[in-house]
Amino acid sequence: MARRSGGDKLFQKNKEKAKVDFKRATNDRHTVNDVIIACEDSVSSPAYFKMIIEQLIKAKKITQDSIVIVPHDGATHPTGVLANLKNYKNQYGKTYKEFDHKWIVIDRDVAIVNAGGHTAQDFNNAINNAKNKRKDLNVDVAYANDAFELWYLLHFEYRTTPIIRDEIVQQVVKKLKEIAPLKFASLNRDNIKQAKYTKLIFETLQNSQSRAIDNATRLLNHYGENHNPENENPSTSVHKLVKILNSLGKKEEKN
Repeated sequence: MARRSGGDKLFQKNKEKAKVDFKRATNDRHTVNDVIIACEDSVSSPAYFKMIIEQLIKAKKITQDSIVIVPHDGATHPTGVLANLKNYKNQYGKTYKEFDHKWIVIDRDVAIVNAGGHTAQDFNNAINNAKNKRKDLNVDVAYANDAFELWYLLHFEYRTTPIIRDEIVQQVVKKLKEIAPLKFASLNRDNIKQAKYTKLIFETLQNSQSRAIDNATRLLNHYGENHNPENENPSTSVHKLVKILNSLGKKEEKN
């Protein structure tokens, strides 16, 4: 029996629609830039960024392959973190050069006698060596002076007075206990970097993230154009990485 013309038209219409849908899906995938991140610490900051990643995947804005957090190799000094990023290669041979966004997350963490920390030279070398005129070799730096927990503190307040790592942690613990005493009853300076607390902190502070971004931006502007991250306590550029991650999966405007 000959196929009816109406059936032919419907078949062709569905075929063309499938082509359009496929093309749209392909184009949408191309707008999702991929990101690679290497962190100074092995638990808290990776756990924080993984929370953002999980939300993006759940919202179907990115895939599992869109963001890579480089496995920690034991290096906890800034130049070691940069080297860890540059040494990355996945099972298919993909290196950091092939990612759209390349980031390291480091602390100034001023050296204190018997309490660890970094030298100014190592911190500065990491920032300077990350820069490159070639886009595929340039690495962005999400730093915190003095410690990553400053990013948490900026969810609560804007401040320009210097503050060292232990004081930052003390303030964050105090403020978290004030807003969620039961949830953070056992939180202290020794366990704040644990993954379970990082998750709780992320969830608790999420609604204040835009305030933290505004405070961090205002803080950098406070130091002017020719600023020096090593000398600027407090300061952070963690918000820039957070904004990049939050933007993934959104339609990019064509230039």
